[in-house]
Amino acid sequence: MDNSTSLFRRLESYVKETSDPMHRYMFSCIVEQRLADLLLLTRCGIMEDHELNARLTTQRRACVQYASGLIQGVSQAPSAVSAWPVATLSPASINRRRAELLPLMKVMQELRTPECSGYDLCDLEVCYEDALNWLREAPAASSPPLLIGVRTGGAYYAPFWSLAFRQRWGNDALYYTVRPLRQPSDPQAPAYLPEEFSLLPAALEPGTEIMILEDQPHTGQTVLELSRRLAAKYRLAKPIWVSSPGRLFRVENDRLLRIKDSVPLAAGKPKRVWQMLGNARELVEALEQRLDWGDMKSDLEIVPYKAIQEWNRPSRRDDVPFRINPRKTPFIVKRKSNGEHVAFAKFIGIDLFGDFQVHQLQKFAPYLPRVEGFVDGYVIARYEPLLTEMRETLARSGASLYRQILNEVAPYWKLLLENHGIGGDCMVHPLAEGWACLLEEMEQLLGASLPCDRAWFENGLHTEWSRPTHVYSSLPYANQHWHWKVGRTADGRITIYRFHADSIWGGTSCLEVELASFILENRVKACGVRLLVDGVKKYARLLQIQEIVRALPIACMLKMANLVKEIKGERRWGKELMFSELMESFRHLHDLRAELSEEK
Repeated sequence: MDNSTSLFRRLESYVKETSDPMHRYMFSCIVEQRLADLLLLTRCGIMEDHELNARLTTQRRACVQYASGLIQGVSQAPSAVSAWPVATLSPASINRRRAELLPLMKVMQELRTPECSGYDLCDLEVCYEDALNWLREAPAASSPPLLIGVRTGGAYYAPFWSLAFRQRWGNDALYYTVRPLRQPSDPQAPAYLPEEFSLLPAALEPGTEIMILEDQPHTGQTVLELSRRLAAKYRLAKPIWVSSPGRLFRVENDRLLRIKDSVPLAAGKPKRVWQMLGNARELVEALEQRLDWGDMKSDLEIVPYKAIQEWNRPSRRDDVPFRINPRKTPFIVKRKSNGEHVAFAKFIGIDLFGDFQVHQLQKFAPYLPRVEGFVDGYVIARYEPLLTEMRETLARSGASLYRQILNEVAPYWKLLLENHGIGGDCMVHPLAEGWACLLEEMEQLLGASLPCDRAWFENGLHTEWSRPTHVYSSLPYANQHWHWKVGRTADGRITIYRFHADSIWGGTSCLEVELASFILENRVKACGVRLLVDGVKKYARLLQIQEIVRALPIACMLKMANLVKEIKGERRWGKELMFSELMESFRHLHDLRAELSEEK
């Protein structure tokens, strides 16, 4: 079964509804990646489709045509939205035949946000200017360069370069895309399947330049490994070029040399919210003009979480990579007169990916603060005071309130299944391969052992979730207990809040894991688990308590993965508090396992 069809069909419908040229361009690039991945599977002998090669060529031409419309500011792009390609794929079958393809299957399930829309922002039109500048300065060539975009990010940049090259070489200026895969045995080392290179030209004319398009390099290993493979295939005796938006590099002697570095933002565009983070007055004035604050309009101020003053200051760009990254720069809007908090602003992405997330969030309105606006990638939501963490509320609730809270929570998973369901079967959780190393890393960081039943964890982590309850959700990064809170309305009614429900940085999960995480994080008692499962069964008839028990180790490792990031990063928690939190979690999951072992 095609594990991604329903999610991407929803995206396709959204793009058709909006008629936004940038949306159509980016969705066209998403379809190109899908077709390229499917064609790669045909070359690997996993499936047959003799029309894929021609469909992919046609799709890449459509991407270039959409790019042309964006550059010229006119509707020259094809009127029809690219259709989502459906294929029948079985991860279990692929695992038996070629296990190294499983990372590709995982990628194909995900709606991956490119860096240019999430945490290394740029104006995509800059890529066209980059290409024109390179053509002016590059040596004259009789044949077009071999243009290769590295999926995911490079697939959004390559059409603009192809458009510029066509001004010199016409329709012969084609482009290709390749997919680096990371195997669980060595997640830091990018690898390319041999079949990937059979999809590139068999030979090049003498003197042909090669240009690789990729997100801004970090370690550079992705493009360096690709350069090695290309140098071997074509027996190159000259450097390979690499470009990311606003930047140009050259590969020489297996090293990445920076040739040019400029701010990847188009000239003449009005400043965006994320460009004003270092100037609270400028930012509040911009928000006052774009949102309806009523009587509070002249009484507002901004309290930034983290101020980034100037993305384009040269001294700030000495570090490589230096990213335009507002991902972790939320801010609070409050009243100057009395200090009252009015709104909380959180960045969730720009262009198609951010806009689609806001569209999806509207479906979860019963569990979210009221959204006041969406501006330049920031969701600005009403600030909700006097909320308590759900774990704390449940711990001190009587039976009636306990039951009421869980009854109110149950419909959340109905919304998740309806709006983020991806269908499919036989999915092993992404943490399965590396969980033991993660556990050992946590124990080393804490300097203490954790009471983990390794056999139980190994079995739970490698469960194949075969029921149609797969979802694409924020759980990989938003699973902590503080993401669930409880409030009361003016008339005393209970209200439930699920914070960070957007899945812009999310991943594949399933209903059993979602519920197991909620139960573990909020320390739901066994009686509450039974009540919750009964409530969710209205929307997922085949749900069973034993499957949730089997998912508890996954929930525990999700928690641990995020706590490891806490230790290495902002250190919101001290080690002693973190150790106490993990010990309580282990005790709770072992208690639940014992109490629910006989349940069906």
